[in-house]
Amino acid sequence: MNTMRALLLHDTLPAAHRAIGLMLVLFGQPLSRIVQLRTDQLRDVPEGLQVSFGSDWLNVPETAAAVIHVHLTARPGLNTAANPSSQLLFPGFMPGRPMHVHAVANILRAIGIRPLAARSRAWLQKVREAPPSVLANALGISATTAMRYAE
Repeated sequence: MNTMRALLLHDTLPAAHRAIGLMLVLFGQPLSRIVQLRTDQLRDVPEGLQVSFGSDWLNVPETAAAVIHVHLTARPGLNTAANPSSQLLFPGFMPGRPMHVHAVANILRAIGIRPLAARSRAWLQKVREAPPSVLANALGISATTAMRYAE
């Protein structure tokens, strides 16, 4: 089963971990950056769900958007007195802190997704679709990093 399919169809993995994994494989972002996302970096527009990692809004495919919407309806970690209004998209259980990146990585590895390999595959696909300078701006990374993936 491919990575995207595994994340879309995994019925025992919490929606938060599935959403993080989908952002990893779709946008090639490091887990450390994904867990830091805020709710204002997502928006619903007539075309569907969009996410912003840098200067642009990127469309989230409909199937992945459905998983993210499920996560948004019941974000974990908001049931503590100090954390009910967290703006973190993936709040952890410590107030003001996101989910722990190592815990998320371990959960993804347990279902057969290697985060670094998945991120690299996503980038290799992205540089086939757009120039590195456009990717750098859209995904909020340095031009040097984007060029390195392109090479």
